[in-house]
Amino acid sequence: MVKKNYIFYFFIFISFFFTVFFLGIDNIWFKSTYWLLGMGDPTNAQLGWKFFAEDIWRFPIGKNPKYGLEVSSSIVFSDSIPLFAILFKSLKKFLPYDIQYFSFWIFLSFFLQLFFAYKIFFKATKNNYFSFFSSFLLLCPFMFYRLSHHFALGAHWLILFTLYIFYFADDNKKKIYWYVVIFLSIFIHLYFTLMVFVIYSSYSLEKGIKKSNLISEFYELIRKILFSLFSMYLVGYFEASPIDKISTGFGTKKFDLLGFFDPQIDEFNRSWSIFLPNLADTSLEGFSYIGAGNVLLILFAIIIIAIKKKFKNKNISHYENKLFRLGNLYLPILFFWSISTTVTFMGKEILSFDLPKSLLALFSIFSASGRFIWPIIYFLIIFLIIFIFKNFSKKNSLFLILFLLIVQIIDVTKGIHENSVKKNIKVEKNYNEIWKFIEKNYSKVRTTYHFNNYGSIFTTFSKILGNMKNMETDIILSAAMNRKKSTELRYELVNKVISKSMPKDTAYIIDNLGHLNQLKNTFVTENFGFFFRDNFMIMLPDHKEKMNKSDIHHFNSINPKKIIFNKKNTLFFKDDFLGFGWSHNFNNPGVWSDGENSFLLLTLPETSKKSLIVEIDFNLYLENNNDIFGMQIFSNDILRKEINFHKNKNIKKISFNLDRSHFNSEILQFHFKFSGLVSPFENFESPDARKLGILLKSFRILEKS
Repeated sequence: MVKKNYIFYFFIFISFFFTVFFLGIDNIWFKSTYWLLGMGDPTNAQLGWKFFAEDIWRFPIGKNPKYGLEVSSSIVFSDSIPLFAILFKSLKKFLPYDIQYFSFWIFLSFFLQLFFAYKIFFKATKNNYFSFFSSFLLLCPFMFYRLSHHFALGAHWLILFTLYIFYFADDNKKKIYWYVVIFLSIFIHLYFTLMVFVIYSSYSLEKGIKKSNLISEFYELIRKILFSLFSMYLVGYFEASPIDKISTGFGTKKFDLLGFFDPQIDEFNRSWSIFLPNLADTSLEGFSYIGAGNVLLILFAIIIIAIKKKFKNKNISHYENKLFRLGNLYLPILFFWSISTTVTFMGKEILSFDLPKSLLALFSIFSASGRFIWPIIYFLIIFLIIFIFKNFSKKNSLFLILFLLIVQIIDVTKGIHENSVKKNIKVEKNYNEIWKFIEKNYSKVRTTYHFNNYGSIFTTFSKILGNMKNMETDIILSAAMNRKKSTELRYELVNKVISKSMPKDTAYIIDNLGHLNQLKNTFVTENFGFFFRDNFMIMLPDHKEKMNKSDIHHFNSINPKKIIFNKKNTLFFKDDFLGFGWSHNFNNPGVWSDGENSFLLLTLPETSKKSLIVEIDFNLYLENNNDIFGMQIFSNDILRKEINFHKNKNIKKISFNLDRSHFNSEILQFHFKFSGLVSPFENFESPDARKLGILLKSFRILEKS
């Protein structure tokens, strides 16, 4: 018999091999960080850790204020694996500057997945060879997928550890093991904590009924909840409000009934299988392909059960009793949670129902419900592998597992390679020296439009930000950004633009051309430098002298978009006409005014000398019942229109005259000034904290005859 130590050494070797295969040999070293930048969630994890490491120790210990500034929270919400972030920060005096630990995390995740899988199978079979080879069937494609872009959620070994505690750990060790797995899950990712508690609650209920001590088990559950809340407070979960975790994904980020067999997330992603075709409309969060080897395992088990049942095999009934037990109550709970309120089959809705708003809000805190299928998958594979061992001879069961493993390897190896992290790494480039100047002369870098999960600027700017030292920024991703603070940041910036009181310690990445036009219109005569470097528009207070000829030429060529008289201009979010103070309409036409001040900029045709008529089409935010809800419209600082919406709820169009003799410039800046605004959050409609006024749909300017 092979010694267990040799098996664990081999697991270490194969885990290292998987890590190199997945990342590339150049990216596994602690000093190699560039591969993490420009990739969304992995970038967020690295930057969250970088800012946390550069900061002093605070309390709660996971607090991370430089990463996000006013909307910062903690290391938890950048998914930087708090367990490692805290550990490596405590060792930073002994480590080189600017390191990453995510390659080691990936290696450790592979190893622990194999380790706990082996522990489970050996406990059940007492057979080293069978347990060793079976362990590799629990390296499922959906685990590799998580490790490719969302590192913390790759800790599927926490699920295996939980199942090991439930079914196989010695009774005298279970109590401490439950606390260990709860603690680890909290310091890795809260989704795992919720899975652990659902499984533990089923275990505790079964144990309490079996031993007639439900009260004792209830008190033990309360103790574990209190322990969890203290651990969550310690690491910084309560630096964000639960309201800020609510998202619209519940009911869409779910598990499809054929998710086990779908090797491709959508037509834009590479397949994880060479055998099975893509099935339509699987969601990203519901991706749960198990591999062709495990698909065959399920089919073989069904065939065996059908045959054996015919002859009333005792082993079958024995395992049925183990499957249908009270402790397995977590299986239907997690299954129904994973499919959410909309049941789909190959993306086609077959059943849907609504939840009360309060209950929907609670479930929406964990909106990616498709993740809750993972424990069910692992239970199913483990149960069926043990079932194979119990119903075949040792030799035949080993041959069958080897066959399934070979099929699995052939099926997914190409997919693992094609979807590996190293496939998404772009060649490192040299960036402009302006960033070193910013690093030396400014303490903060901000964006001119702040919103949750920043998007394109974050992804591209992260490659630069990741190489800057001792900066503070609000250009971040966050799993629980404070929506109210984010809106207040936008309103504060607009007020600073209006009052020309921009802070001198802050560099700005200009979000869009409309913002640039308004900033130019406002600060053209001030000591503000505008730069166009590495495809970014940058504004630097107090350093106009740093502009080179190319910057000046580019800056002078920037002007608001020229209109065509009588043409209707339909507006979309970030249209070039739009200055500050506008927000999205959930990817639909039209833009919402966001806050008390919104601006529209345009250039008139030079030939016109006539008076003009401005027509504006819009919808009101009808849930505002404030009696001072109103709007004033200024053009070039002259009041043109004033209206009280409380008295005109049905209004959808307004017009007003412009006399060309009252202004000389061809550039018009319209200022929409609102009063009496409220947000959907204040009206208890949704978590949306934007103070909405009008949904601006279109405008046109006519020459007056």
